[in-house]
Amino acid sequence: MRKRVRGFKAFNMSAPQVRQLFVALILGTAIMFVLTGLFAVVQAKRSAQSGDISQITARFSTETLLYLMGGEVPYLSTMKEVASKELSISRITFELMTSIDPKDPRSLFGSELPGFALFDTQIVVAGKDVDYTDVPIESTPPSDLEKKLTEDKKKKPEKEEPPPRRVSGKERVFIYHTHYTESYLPELKNTDHPKSAYDQRNNITKVGRHMGETLDRYGLGTQVYSGGFNAGWNQLYRASRAKVVSALKANKDLSYVIDIHRDSQHRAKTTTDIKGKKYSRIAFVIGTGNPHWEDNERFARQLHKKLDELYPGLSKGVFRKTPMMGNGEYNQSLSKKGILVEIGGVDNTFNESNRSADALARALADVHFGNTPVATKSKENKSPK
Repeated sequence: MRKRVRGFKAFNMSAPQVRQLFVALILGTAIMFVLTGLFAVVQAKRSAQSGDISQITARFSTETLLYLMGGEVPYLSTMKEVASKELSISRITFELMTSIDPKDPRSLFGSELPGFALFDTQIVVAGKDVDYTDVPIESTPPSDLEKKLTEDKKKKPEKEEPPPRRVSGKERVFIYHTHYTESYLPELKNTDHPKSAYDQRNNITKVGRHMGETLDRYGLGTQVYSGGFNAGWNQLYRASRAKVVSALKANKDLSYVIDIHRDSQHRAKTTTDIKGKKYSRIAFVIGTGNPHWEDNERFARQLHKKLDELYPGLSKGVFRKTPMMGNGEYNQSLSKKGILVEIGGVDNTFNESNRSADALARALADVHFGNTPVATKSKENKSPK
């Protein structure tokens, strides 16, 4: 006989209904924990994507971001780029809500005015005196000239590639030119129009060969492909991609893949003076349309930094382009150290661009040998100082 306690009613814990209730509660709790864990894992992976963070931070200008971060990292508030007195809550709120930077007209007119689309490139690292008017511009030859270049290429007999140069150490660098007909106006006799600065023979490939020879002298073995492609302008990246794939497959030691171009900007934007000599300015372009773009960008930053140490003002900086701003991939998915380099513009000369190629070769050699393990470095020539 069950005893009753005043104010309480005895409860039979062994009753079938009670056992079923407890089993249901336990199962429900377990399912809840499993679902919560799965959701947390998925959310953590999603949150770790830098693209999501970029979408948020892209709404702010660099100045505003440094100002906001300075609240937690005091050092950032002391940087000269931060003019905290000029910032206000209203400006920060305005940037967040509209994605418009009052000091950057591109953020307001970029999608409305056709001409501004040319400058819709993100400046990751800016060189000396560089702003959005200095970003590299990719242009195409006029349709009649493009047709002529294509026909000339088909008529030109294909030559066998010269045998690889004998270099000390392994070949680490592959240089090629997707837009191989890009040239410099002062080097062309039959035209003085910037849009016609293209030629089948007298072109950017000469700069690539010069850089390859300089890298060889630094002890950094280099393959240079200076041939063209039997393809129309819009198919050139696909054609050059096949050449890069073939080179990487044939030589597993290739670490650096460099596509050298000529910018379409004019002399004032593409020339600098260093110790009394004229140099074609260099710009690094990274496409975000590939899974390795952050690695490629990190490599470009290294080269920019080294160039800035050795030849101040030579590098215009590192520029980021999405697939909405051109090709956006640039064959850079094939290598974690694949970059597109612009050397000079339409008004520069081979002498000026070759000087810059020498400088870039030295910077690359310094970066390579500085990051090479001692055991491997002993098998290769050290970069001369």
